[in-house]
Order: sequence, then structure tokens, then C-alpha cells
Amino acid sequence: MNNREKQILAFRTAIIAGAFSLIVCVVMLLNFWQLKTTDPLESEALKNLVERLHEDTRNEELKVEIRNLDLMTRNAFFTNQWQIRSGAFLLIGGIIIMIIGLRIYFSLTAEIKQPDSKESRLDIELLISRRWIVYTISIIFGLALIASFLSIDHLSETYALTEVTNQKDEIPVQEIRPRQDETTPLTTVVDKPIAESAEVTTDSPEPNIHPESEQEIETAEAKESVSEISISEKPIPAIPDRNEIIKHFPAFRGPYGLGISYHKNIPVDWDGATGKNVLWKIPIPLPGFNSPVIWDNLLFITGADKDNQSVYCYDMNTGKLIWEHEVTGISRPPGSIPKPTDDTGYAAPTVVTDGRYVYAIFATGDLVCIDLKGTRVWVRNMGIPDNHYGHSSSLMLWKDLLFIQFDTNEAGKVMALNALSGETTWETNRTSKISWASPILADQGDHFELVLSSSPLVAGYDPENGKELWSLECLMGEVGPSPAFHNGVIYASNEYANLVAIKPGNQDLVLWETNEYLPEVASPVAVDGLLFLGTSYGVIACFDTSNGEILWEYECDQGIYSSPVIAENKVYFLDMDGIMHIFSVDKTLKLIGEPKLGESAVSTPAFSNGKIFLRGYDHLYCIGS
Repeated sequence: MNNREKQILAFRTAIIAGAFSLIVCVVMLLNFWQLKTTDPLESEALKNLVERLHEDTRNEELKVEIRNLDLMTRNAFFTNQWQIRSGAFLLIGGIIIMIIGLRIYFSLTAEIKQPDSKESRLDIELLISRRWIVYTISIIFGLALIASFLSIDHLSETYALTEVTNQKDEIPVQEIRPRQDETTPLTTVVDKPIAESAEVTTDSPEPNIHPESEQEIETAEAKESVSEISISEKPIPAIPDRNEIIKHFPAFRGPYGLGISYHKNIPVDWDGATGKNVLWKIPIPLPGFNSPVIWDNLLFITGADKDNQSVYCYDMNTGKLIWEHEVTGISRPPGSIPKPTDDTGYAAPTVVTDGRYVYAIFATGDLVCIDLKGTRVWVRNMGIPDNHYGHSSSLMLWKDLLFIQFDTNEAGKVMALNALSGETTWETNRTSKISWASPILADQGDHFELVLSSSPLVAGYDPENGKELWSLECLMGEVGPSPAFHNGVIYASNEYANLVAIKPGNQDLVLWETNEYLPEVASPVAVDGLLFLGTSYGVIACFDTSNGEILWEYECDQGIYSSPVIAENKVYFLDMDGIMHIFSVDKTLKLIGEPKLGESAVSTPAFSNGKIFLRGYDHLYCIGS
């Protein structure tokens, strides 16, 4: 092939690549316009079907139609995203090929002998062709920039798709150093002394606890105009054993994250609107969907928006703010603040405590350890998760290890940090996809297992070293519910997947599976041979744990996002309207009551003897009698 033939081939290749890039640009622009005008996640048809279901709650055909349409719209949404990402790569490839072709064409043009005067017409044609090529390149590049800005940048801002940092040395732990002149005890703002509730004596050595800054103390003093007392330094309590843990409600869904409360005299009748059996009600300073956590007489929640992050400690008996810790001044990796969806927010994960420290994590990946007096011990940024809901998996504690489930689009992993220092003890990579479920701890008698649900894996790990003990690919989709555990069996489920009973140690891990009713967000709970779950379309179901048979079902007017909790042989389901549906733990349907909170709610309740604590959208409630 001579130079002239090469020149023609390069020119034609550039033209074809340019035309291809132009077509991709147009398709991406049309795709973006379709995403802007018709959001598949806001389907009017789906809304109409849901309204019809409210009028005819027993229409089984309508329920099936809603599930199928919901699945189709979600698939359409993610197909749309896949098309945009694929189009971006095709566009870049087409432009690169076009540039290479033009580069070869012009290089060969310079090598070819210029024609004589008789062929001057060819000079003019070449000049016109070059100008046309320049114009074409400019148009394609302009359209490429517009399509990339409208599609890629728009989605990354909306769904916080930022790079996940996996290298440990890029995630520093920041300790708060004490001031050299610090000699006076910490002053804390309280309504009444809390020394009795917080004091636990032990001979264990005290870790390096650092007093907070004067600015944080002044902020707390400005929050509440009440009397001031000084709390003297006390030795840090020993690591609590199981008997101590089940006396409290220390994590999301209670002890070990299993949805079981061991407290007594739990109320079953109240009315938030009239104040019936409402012991106290307080406004929540910052929004959040995390749940209350309780240790002794201290109650902890978090709140956050795009500019602020705070951990709050309240007196459980009075609702008075004891301290607020503002989580600021944390070094983060490059990248913008995430923009989670409205139903997740910036403070979805629930805190965890062991009666020594409180640990909180936010959508930003900011993780903080605070002692019970509100003093920051250490902070660390875990990186912004690559997902479109923001980080919402809650934390779990075991001995001196803090567990974090960090499943993202980029990669999945589970981490254990030293709870006293914040440094990584172990880290296990997982072949999992994006997940918002939270870890649980399963007591298998001779050992504990850290159990995680995700897509497609349900897996158990040795909490000491992170070694995978077993795994099963049985889920799919956007996994939100955490697993349940009872009598050696794990129960995992997710909408559009299955409800699966898993027996670790068996040759065949699966005991049974069904897909009759499946939760989207709320985690199931199991006890005494019964499994309870709530769906986002308002059905509460009770299963026989031996075979998966449905024993009874109950339909609510609203869906359920809050996870059910069992207390005193009763199971509590809170729907999104703030109505608590209380049933007896029984093989037959026995409705005990349906008290109303008076505002919307999606957070899981917390329990103490004689009391239940509910977080609504705007207020925190203490219910008692």
C-alpha cells in the first residue's frame, strides 16, 4: 500500500470515527433529556397503582402488577445509567480514533509531492476539506463536552459517585491531643447529675482519652441553659460481657443487632398527638434516619446535613441534652461532599456503644469515637462510598473491635478497627456489590460469627481475623435488610430476591427458601420458631422457621422501613405513618394494639425497662406509663 492509499484509508477512518462520535453524542443528549423528563423511579403509573391498592388492599393481582412494574422501572433506571457510562467510553474511543486518523492523514499529505499547476483544483479541494475537518472536529468536541457535562457530571453529583480509597495509608487516624495546661476536670452541661448512670469502676487501664476543645465546650454551654456540674475522671469500664450487653440497647436493633430486647414492662398504648403516655418529646436539631441507642441513662442519636454533623447525648429520663459533639475538622480525601437521596440523608447509620465509648459514622465517611462525657478520642475518614444512596450501614462492636461493612459499586469489604485507637486491625475484600445492610453478630455457642448480607453474598466471618467461614450467593438487587439469627440459623432476604434460611456448617447451607413476601428496607427478626418481616408495600408476615410456611399475614395502610423489634413476647412494627402495630409472638394472628406517634417515622425503636424510644422525622419521643 503506497502513501496515497494510506492517506485515503486514514481520511476515511477519521470520517467514520467522527460520524460515529457524532451519533453517540446525539444519543447521549437524547438519553439525558429522557432522564430529565421521565424519571423511571417516579413513575406515575406506579403511583396510580399504589393508590388503587390503598382502596383495595386485598387485591392480589394488583400487588403482583405493582411488584412487576416497580422491578421494570428500577431496571430501566439502571439501564439508563449503564447507557450513559457506556456512551461516554464509546465517545472517547471514537474521538481518539478520529484524531489518530487525521494525524496520519495530514502527516502523509506532507510527504506526498505537491501537484503541478495543472492540478491546482486539487489544492483548493484539499484546503476546503481541511477546513471542513476542523469545523467537524470542533462541533464533535463541543457536543462531547456538552453531553459529558450533562450526563456524567450530573449523575455523579446526584448520586455521589466518587472514588473509594482502599489503601490504608491514605486514611489517617487523627488523635485529639490534650492541652499541656489541662488540669481541671471536664465541665459538662446537664439537667441533673449523671454520675450514677455513667460510673462503672474497674481495674482496667485507662486508654488515652483527650479533652475536647474549649470551643466545643462553649457550644454545649450555649445549647442548654441549665445548671453546671463537674464530673471527675473515672477509670474506663472493662469490656462488657454478654450479660452486661443485653441489659442495654447498645446498637442498631439492640444487642448484637438481632432485633431482640430483653427489657420488661414495655408500653403498648400511647398517642403522640394528645400526649397520652408520652413522658417527654423534644425536637431533633439536625435531620437523620438513624435509631436511638441506650446505655444506662444515656441516649445517643446523630444528625447531619451537607454542612453539619453532630452526635447528641440525652438524659433518657428527662430528654435534656447532656452534650452535643460537632464532628468537624476531619481530613478527607479529594472529592466533593456526597449528595445522598432524600430517603437516606447524611445521618442514616446508627451509633454503637459499649458503655465506654460511642462510635458514629456519617454519609461523608467521617468516623468518630467519643467518650461518654462528650470528649473526642479519635477521628478517621473512611472515604466516600461509591453508591447513589450514601453510606448507611450501621456500626457493630465486639470486644475491642469496631466493624464496618463497606460495600460499594467499586468494591466490597468488611473492616475491623481497633476500637481504642481507630487503626485497622484487619480488612477482608469481598466479591459483593453495593449494599446498605448492617452487620450482625451470631453466637454459635462455641464461637461468634460476623454475618453480612449483600448482593449476591450472605457470608459469615471470624470476628478475630476477618477470615471467611462460609458464604452463599442467594440475594440480588439493592440489599437493604440486615440478616436475622436464631438458634444457629441465619435468615437473609431482599425484595425481588428470596427469603433464605441458612445453616452454617451444613453441607447444604440452604434449609429452605421462599419469595412470597420480601422486605425492601426493614430487617427480619426471629425468635421461638417464628420469623417476622415487614414489606415496603405494607404487609406484615409471620413464617414458620422450620419450613418457611406463612403462618399469618397482616396488611397496613403504609409501608414499613423501620425494622421490627421483639420485646417481652411482643413484636413491634412501626410503619411510615408513625403507627406502631404490636402483635403477640404467636403462630396465630393476635393484634395487641396500634398506637399512633402523630408524625412520620422510619427509624427503628429502642427499648428500656418500662419505656420505648421513637424517633420521628422531627421529634424524639419517650413513651412510658
